[in-house]
Amino acid sequence: MEEDKRKIKAEHLRKQMKLAEKASYILNFSYNSTDYLFPLSEDISDEDLVHLDAITSRFARLADILIQKVFRAIDAIELTDEGTLIDRLNRAEQRGIIDSAEGWRNIRELRNQIAHEYVLEDLHSLFEDVIQFTPLVLKCVDKIKIYLRNENF
Repeated sequence: MEEDKRKIKAEHLRKQMKLAEKASYILNFSYNSTDYLFPLSEDISDEDLVHLDAITSRFARLADILIQKVFRAIDAIELTDEGTLIDRLNRAEQRGIIDSAEGWRNIRELRNQIAHEYVLEDLHSLFEDVIQFTPLVLKCVDKIKIYLRNENF
């Protein structure tokens, strides 16, 4: 019975990782195709704004998948109490999946700003933050794959 539950949780984790890998691929594509825009000029063309909006929404999507789905699925397999967001991030840091729980709190706050459009008045800063944190989010997907392989999930 317990083994069946673990298999179901492991299958759920595999599905979440496939979702994360797809989102990572798409974010990486946007990241590589917008590097010519940085440093940002004061005047952003409408065409460039479309590309920046795409990377911003893709960043938010992948950050959300990782924090809300993948990290939770790993916790479930390891029978860890869910706790708060910071608990989840601290466990991810302890596992070596992320470098810094505090850094990922910043990523989560940035994701919330994007999702709730809190920063419409300062898009330059938002875009620069997304570009700054994107490599960390992309790197996390690879670190999770290594962790899962080492833990035999």
